[in-house]
Amino acid sequence: MALERIADRVAETDVLVVGGGIAGCAAAAKAAENGLKVILAEKAKTDRSGTSGQGIDHYGGAFPRGMTPKEFVEAVERMGELACYGGAPFSDPTRIYRLYANGMWGIEELEKLGVTMRWDDGEFRYVSFMIGEGMPFLRVHWMNVKPEMAQGVRKRKVNVFERVMIVDLLTNNGTVVGATAVDTRTGEFIVIKAKAVVIATGQFSRCYDPETPVPWAYKFRYHWCPASISGDGWAMAYRAGAELANMEQAGAGYRFHDDLALSFGNVGNEGIMCRFTTWDGEETHWPPHAMQLRELERKGKDPFYYSLEHLPDDFHKRIEVAYVDERLVSFKIAEDRGFNPRTHWFEMMDMRPNQLMVPPGIDADADFMSTLKGLYAIGDCVAGCHDVANAATGGFLVGDIAQDFVNKTPDPVIDEAQVESQKETAMAPLATKDGTEPLELESAIRYVCNRYIGLFRAEGKLREGKRRLGSLRREFLPRLKASNPHELMRALEVRSIMDLAELHLQACLEKKETTAAGHASSGHIRIDYPEPNPAWSGMLTYQRLENGKPVLEIRKPAAMKLPDDHKEDR
Repeated sequence: MALERIADRVAETDVLVVGGGIAGCAAAAKAAENGLKVILAEKAKTDRSGTSGQGIDHYGGAFPRGMTPKEFVEAVERMGELACYGGAPFSDPTRIYRLYANGMWGIEELEKLGVTMRWDDGEFRYVSFMIGEGMPFLRVHWMNVKPEMAQGVRKRKVNVFERVMIVDLLTNNGTVVGATAVDTRTGEFIVIKAKAVVIATGQFSRCYDPETPVPWAYKFRYHWCPASISGDGWAMAYRAGAELANMEQAGAGYRFHDDLALSFGNVGNEGIMCRFTTWDGEETHWPPHAMQLRELERKGKDPFYYSLEHLPDDFHKRIEVAYVDERLVSFKIAEDRGFNPRTHWFEMMDMRPNQLMVPPGIDADADFMSTLKGLYAIGDCVAGCHDVANAATGGFLVGDIAQDFVNKTPDPVIDEAQVESQKETAMAPLATKDGTEPLELESAIRYVCNRYIGLFRAEGKLREGKRRLGSLRREFLPRLKASNPHELMRALEVRSIMDLAELHLQACLEKKETTAAGHASSGHIRIDYPEPNPAWSGMLTYQRLENGKPVLEIRKPAAMKLPDDHKEDR
């Protein structure tokens, strides 16, 4: 049977980029610049898609050109919490080094693409992160960064598929050969043949409730763009056979309780140091650790507050500039609520997991290739990577790296039976009339993860959570319904959320140790195993499908392999 008889549309390309955020646009633009045929598939609109869609005020990781491996290691040690997220080492430190070593090249490429990188005086504005010596970054005016990148992508003749959701990857003899997709407006089923696929779909957060309290039933007000944190890329990579790493790790939530009136992320710029206090004004350590806050809660010291009232006027003006660049609407919301960001104390949210942040994701080597041949991963969906600078630089690097792979790779051969199977799975909710609405099931998954995984984990809770997730999978996942193509997208997102929630829980169950005290970035706390396991020191958790069966291994990651005189690649 010809593919055209199965699919409504068939497309062919050298490189398929999945996700149109910062990383995806960078990869697509660079690959097209190198003469490759590129399709960029984005389930929203590329002009405002991804977690950076509404703007950014800072560009992290802007290390000076010429940093040696020794200097890099020293800088990482100074970063403290960034050196070893949640007690878990980087999945491939050579890849991390390449990102930093090519950081200035990435900035130059962004400028070539049409992105404004310089401050009002035409120079780069370097500032330091607020914690310790920290990571240097650039202050940027990036309210319109996504429209700028989208325009640059189109100028390079990239074939942009908007409102198209990639559902699953197509494979042949252990190699990626393309993907299947649905048009979330027309309902068309699409097959895309590709010699290489680049996953750039962001991080995963939607197995937990959002950190910002909202009054409506289906809580969808996340710190990141909800469409970018459903785990689509992680789940499709896992289902195709690629490994995921660090899935037991989770972000520890202590952002502002009312994140609408003032965003936590804009406050910590330019070395601004807050006051973090208990309800009665006792100042405590910043950044806090979960165990520390738990002890303070036992003493009746909560709620906790964040105060900026001690800062001089010029610091408040800098925060306001950051808001103009990243989330101007917050000023209006604060004004409507009678909230003065300069004088009010900001209540911090309860200490709980709010997202799977930096450590987990698709495992990738120094060339950003996953454990599945032909499948690259960049940006926030890669284990151990985070921040817009890593997304942009990694995207440009893969746009270069993929050229050699594509030139050596024969035309893809598609298994029509695999396409038929994926179509049946993808389109099934449209045929279900009396079933479960996607957000009802998603809310149930979130409840299980909040209640039975959470930040403080134990054997009994995890086992009960596993039983409940299994029940949801058996009884409700097959009955998902969608009344239109847009709702079909939500149903397919829930399928991925279910897959990843189960992987997260299983990793938490198997990792019988505590690897961090619940630091700001992330952690894994087993209150029934409160100490690290010496036998697992420096090891990571890896999960994959093998002959259709889930496999979990705890092993050492790749070692850093760089000569002392290594220079940046570009």
